[in-house]
Amino acid sequence: MPPQPYDPCPCGSGKKFKWCCASYFDTVEKAFEQERQGQHEAALQTMQGLTKARPDNPSVWGYYAQFLYNAQQPDKAEEAVDEALRLNPDSGMAHFLRGQFRENEGELLGALLLFRKAAEAYDPESHDQLAQVYFKIYQYEATVLNRPVAARAALERVIHFQPTDAELRQQFEVEFGPEGPYPAAASKKYKFRPTAKPVPEAAATGKLSDARKAFEDLTKLTPDDPAAWFNLGLVLAWLGEQPRAVAALVKSLEFETDDHRAEEAGALAEVLRCGAGMENDTDHISHTFVLRIRDAQAVMNLLRAYDQARKLRNMRADQESGMLFGLLVEELPSLLAVGAVTMAKIAARLVVSNGSIFLSHPNRESVAKAADEIYAALQLAVEQPVAGQNPLNFRDVVLEAMAQPTASGDLNAAEAKLRDHAANYFEGVWLHRPLKALSGNAPIEAVGSKVLRKHVFGVVKFLEDSLKLAAPSKQVGQEVVPIEMYNFANLRHKLNLEYVTADPPKVHVPEDKKDEPAPAPQAAAPAPAPKKRDIGAMNTPELAALDVATLSVGELEQAMLAAVKLKAHELAVAFAQAGLLKPFDAANPDRYRLYATAITGAAANGDTARAGELIDEGTKYDAEHNGGQRGTDYQLRKIALFVKAKDAEKAAAEYSALLAAHPDEGKFYASAAEDMLRLKNGEKALQFAEGGLEAARRTGNRDLEGHCSELVAAAQKAK
Repeated sequence: MPPQPYDPCPCGSGKKFKWCCASYFDTVEKAFEQERQGQHEAALQTMQGLTKARPDNPSVWGYYAQFLYNAQQPDKAEEAVDEALRLNPDSGMAHFLRGQFRENEGELLGALLLFRKAAEAYDPESHDQLAQVYFKIYQYEATVLNRPVAARAALERVIHFQPTDAELRQQFEVEFGPEGPYPAAASKKYKFRPTAKPVPEAAATGKLSDARKAFEDLTKLTPDDPAAWFNLGLVLAWLGEQPRAVAALVKSLEFETDDHRAEEAGALAEVLRCGAGMENDTDHISHTFVLRIRDAQAVMNLLRAYDQARKLRNMRADQESGMLFGLLVEELPSLLAVGAVTMAKIAARLVVSNGSIFLSHPNRESVAKAADEIYAALQLAVEQPVAGQNPLNFRDVVLEAMAQPTASGDLNAAEAKLRDHAANYFEGVWLHRPLKALSGNAPIEAVGSKVLRKHVFGVVKFLEDSLKLAAPSKQVGQEVVPIEMYNFANLRHKLNLEYVTADPPKVHVPEDKKDEPAPAPQAAAPAPAPKKRDIGAMNTPELAALDVATLSVGELEQAMLAAVKLKAHELAVAFAQAGLLKPFDAANPDRYRLYATAITGAAANGDTARAGELIDEGTKYDAEHNGGQRGTDYQLRKIALFVKAKDAEKAAAEYSALLAAHPDEGKFYASAAEDMLRLKNGEKALQFAEGGLEAARRTGNRDLEGHCSELVAAAQKAK
C-alpha cells in the first residue's frame, strides 16, 4: 500500500509523498509485487523501464538497488547505489542501502559508518527513516562496540522520532535506567555546559555534525574555555568518535578550575576508553584465552572435578544456546583460625560454547595462569590457548576487587572479608599501579601534578560507579539490597583528594570582527622555530588532537602510520585523506602509503567507486611527481579491487597488462592464477598458470615451476 499523499516520502527526501515519488511509485510497487510472485524477468523489465524513463532521479536508482539486492543480484545493486550517489552524494537512502549490504556481508564497522552517513543525509522530517537508521546505530554501538554513550544518544534519537512507541521507552529504561548494565558515568544524561562565547543559534539544526562543527570552531576562537572542549568531547562521544572525544575531554581538564566538573569529564573519558578501538589507551580491557576442544567428555570431566574442588563457582547452563558459564576461583590465604570464613578471588570468567573454552579477566596474568592450568590438565583434549583482547564488560572493571566465600557460613563474617579484600585491592594494589589514563603514573604519584590530579578525580569516580554496578546483593527482610563493598571516601582521603569548587575560569573572548580598515602592515619579529614533535610516539588521543592543517605531508604520513600501528583505522584514513590534499612537496614525492590507506578506507566503507578513483589519482600523481616508481603497486591495488568485486574479466585484463610489462615476474603469474581460481574462472586461471610455467622454465626458477604446475592441474579441473 503506497503512502498517503501528504505523508513524508519513503525515499527520505523530507518532501511530502505527493510532491516527490508519488508519480512513479506505483511502478516500483508493481515490480516488487511481480518479484514476490516469481515473475522475475517481468519485474526486472519494469524496474529497468523506470530507470530509463527517469535516469536522473537518485531515488529511482535507490529503489532499483533495493530491488536488485532482494533479487540476489548484489553486484548490480552496488552499481545502482553508485549511480544514486553520483546523482546525489547526500542521498540518505543510498547510504542506508549500502550500509545494509555491508551488514549482510558481515562488515559491521563499514556498515556503521554508512548508517551514520545516512543519519546525517536524511532530511530531518524523514522521521521513519531516521528512526530506523538510528536504531541500527544504537544496536552496533551498544552490542558490538561497547560504546554506551553513543548508544544512548542514538536510542534517544529513535524515541524523538517515534515518541508514542511505549516499547522503545521501556527498552531505554532497561538499558540506561538505574538497573541497567552500565555504571552511572556511562548511562547518565550528559548536558552541554555554558560556554564563555555562546554558540550561534544557526548551529542548532538537530544534526550532530553541525553541533560538532560549531564546537570545533568555538575551541579555535576560545581555546582556553574548558566548557567548549567538554561540549566538543560530548558531541564526539555521541557520534562514536572515541579517540577525538577523549582528546577533547583531556583538553577540557587542562583548563578546568572546578573539581566536580573535572570529575565528570574524567569519568566520561574513562567510559570512552573502554570502547572498541581504544584498546591501546585504556586501563580496562578483557584479556582472553581460547582453547579449541578436541575431546568434549574430557573437558566436562575436568569441569566436574573443578566444581567438586570448589574451583568453579556459579556454574550454569543456557539450554537454548547450549552454553556453559562459570567463574574460576583461587582460594585466598587466611591467617584466621580453622573454621572461619575463607575467601576466593575470581581468577577468570569461563564460557564453553561452539566447541571452545573461552577464558577472560581484566588481569592478564590471572587469566593466563588459569588457561595454562586447564591446558596442562587436559593436554591433547584441547588445542593450545590462543591469547586475545576485547573491550571489557563494565561489570568486570572491578573484578580484581571482588571475592567469594569458599563455603557457606557466617554472613556477617563473609561480608567483612569481602570489604577487607576490596579495601586491600584499592588501597594496596590499585593505588600504586601505573595507569595509562594518568600518563603512566600511579594514582598516588599523579595527585602531585596540578593537571593529573584533576584526572584522578574522574578515574576514581569511574571505579566507584563500576563497583556499585558489580556489587553483590543480600536479603534484608523482604528486600534485596546491595552490599556496600567499599567506601571510596577512604581512597580519596589516602590520595588527599579534597574537592575544590570554583567558578569557570576567565576566558579571553575575541570580539566579533567588524568591517574596519585593515591596519598598516608592520614588520613582525621572526617566529621562533617550532618544537619538533615525536608524532610516531603519540597515543591515540594525542594523534586525534593534532591540527592537520598545520602538518606537512611527511608529518601526516607519520601520524597515519602511528594510527595504523594503534589500530585507530578511522583516524589513519583521516590523516591519509588530509595528506592527499596537500600541495606537492619535493621532500616527500612518494605518496603511495597515503593513497593506499585512503583506498583501503574507501573499500572498507563499501565505496568501491571512490577506491577506484583514488587508485587512478594515485597512478597519475606518481607518474607526474615520482617517476612512476609506484605504478606496479597501484596496478596491484586495482586488481585487488576487481577481485573483491568478483569481476574476473577486469581483473584478468589488469593482470595481462601487468604481465606484459613484467614478463619474467613469476609471482604475478601465480597470483593471477590463484585469483582466477578463486573467482571460478578456470580458463583464465589455466592461461596464467601456463604462462607462469613458461616463465619459470625460461628463468630457471624451480620453485615457481613446481607451484605453477600445481596451479595448471587445479585450473584444468576447474575448467
